[in-house]
Amino acid sequence: MRAKSPTPSSEPHTRAWLAFEENLKSVSHLLYMGGREAYLMQAAAARVKAYFDKLGDLKVKTNLVKAARSAGRLAKAMGPRIERYQTANLWQVVMLVTCVEAYLQDVFSAAAGVDPDLMNESQQLAPYADIVAATSLDELADQLRARWARAWLSDGGPTRWISRLERMGARGYPADLAPRLELVWGIRHAAVHAAGVATADFVKRHPGFVKAAGARLRIGARPFGVFLKAVRDFVEPTEKYFVARHPSLGVTGTTGPAK
Repeated sequence: MRAKSPTPSSEPHTRAWLAFEENLKSVSHLLYMGGREAYLMQAAAARVKAYFDKLGDLKVKTNLVKAARSAGRLAKAMGPRIERYQTANLWQVVMLVTCVEAYLQDVFSAAAGVDPDLMNESQQLAPYADIVAATSLDELADQLRARWARAWLSDGGPTRWISRLERMGARGYPADLAPRLELVWGIRHAAVHAAGVATADFVKRHPGFVKAAGARLRIGARPFGVFLKAVRDFVEPTEKYFVARHPSLGVTGTTGPAK
C-alpha cells in the first residue's frame, strides 16, 4: 500500500494532524527503500535465469559448474538485500507508531491549552527549578500541558486510549480496532526492545503472527498496508472529535493521512 500525497482542502484540521501528515512522509522513504531492494532482487534473479537459459544442457560438467557459480553469486548478493528489505519493513512500523504517539501528545497538549477542564484532575505541579527557569507563565503552562499529555499517553496503550477517548465523547472507532492496533504496537515493542525477535509475551498476546518465540518478525508490504489502515481508523475519528470539540484548534491546510 503506497502513501498518497495529501490533497488541498478547506476542511479544518489541528496542527497536530498536519505534523502527522508530514511525519508520514518519512515513513514513505522507507517504503521506497524496501521496494527498491525488492526490485533489485527480482532483477538479479531474472539475470541469473537468463544466464541459465543460455548455458544449455546442465548435464554437461562445465555448464553445471558455471551454473553453480552463478547461483552462489546470486545467493551471496541476495542475503544483504533480503536483510535490508526486512529491516526497512520492520522499521516502517516503528516509525508509524512514533508518528501516532506524537500526534496524540501534540493534540492533547493543544486541547488542554484551550480547555483548562481537561487538566483539572491532573494535579500537575511545577518543580521549583522549572518555575525559576521559565521565561513566562505561558512557557510554564506549555510545559505543564506537555507533561500532562505525555502522562495521558503513558497510561496504557491503544485499547485503553480508545476506551478513554470514547468516554470523553469521541466516536467512530471500528469495533475490532483495538486488537489491530495492539498488534502494531506489539511489533514496535519487539523491534525496539528485542531486535525484531518475537518474545514469549508477544506470541501469547498475538497468537498466529509467528510460529514460536524466538522467530524473527517478518513484515511484508501487504501487512504494512493493513497496519496503516488501522492507524487511519484510529487517527481520523480522534481528529474529528478534537476539531468538533475545540473549533479554535482547526487550521486550513492539507488533509488526509497516508492511505
